[in-house]
Amino acid sequence: MGFKFIGKNKIVIGGAILCCLIMVVFPEVTATASKEAINLWLNSIVPTLLPFFIVANFLKKTGIVNRISPKVYPFAMALLSGYPMGARITGDYYRDGMIDKEQMKWILSYSMVTGPAFLIGAVGVEFLGSHKLGVILAVSHYASAIVNCVFYGLGTASKKPLRSNNVARNESYYNILTDAIVDSFHSIAIILAYIVMFMIATDLLQFSGIFMFINSPEIVAIVKGALEMTVGCNSLMVCGCSDTLRTTLASFIITFGGLSVAGQSMSMLRNCDIGFGQICKMKLSQGIIGAIFAFSICSFVV
Repeated sequence: MGFKFIGKNKIVIGGAILCCLIMVVFPEVTATASKEAINLWLNSIVPTLLPFFIVANFLKKTGIVNRISPKVYPFAMALLSGYPMGARITGDYYRDGMIDKEQMKWILSYSMVTGPAFLIGAVGVEFLGSHKLGVILAVSHYASAIVNCVFYGLGTASKKPLRSNNVARNESYYNILTDAIVDSFHSIAIILAYIVMFMIATDLLQFSGIFMFINSPEIVAIVKGALEMTVGCNSLMVCGCSDTLRTTLASFIITFGGLSVAGQSMSMLRNCDIGFGQICKMKLSQGIIGAIFAFSICSFVV
């Protein structure tokens, strides 16, 4: 166990040093990718996530959230705001003792979703050029969440939530709101860090010319999407494949979410006794299911 731990540490440290050296050697690429990430964060993430983070934190600190079912609330908030809101609220429920570990995994399996506005408007209309394809993406996305819910819920769904350890704070609403805002900005800053990190990694791979050895633009889109989903979806715009294939690939990329979304979700699940690999496994299974649904629907209506 000790050797494994030391070996893992060496890999992490070595990787961090290598990344620093690459960023020093290619400062222009790093700066451009960082600007793109910050622009995405300011124009898309902050307007859609920050208000919901503040509301969710306020409801938690006042104890109002204790009256809402943990089985419904994370999914509902994720539906309104997108990644990684479902993970954030589910993690809060677990840390407050309202759900156990198995219930947490089950709720995560279907609540780590994005919103219909992003699926239909941003990806469907902007990236794929079709409102109809955006609707297909949304149907496939939420259908895959339902399948994950059923699969991971076997033996768990019937269990009742536990008694909450989160006691409502006897403070003024002004102080509670201020704390909620501070906590929300902390969470939103962590998300920015992950977006910057994976945007830089994607752009460095592009700059290195490694994608020149891949003859398929579809595979390039999948690789990019496996790191940062918006970059992968953007790459689908230049693919000359059919609408069915583009929609299928987009469904996989968005529903899987990429390593960036997995990292963001993990940052919301600190001290929750769940590993990065488990999150990736949940999202990968959901991504494959979403792609199957998208392909099946497109085969009939496109």
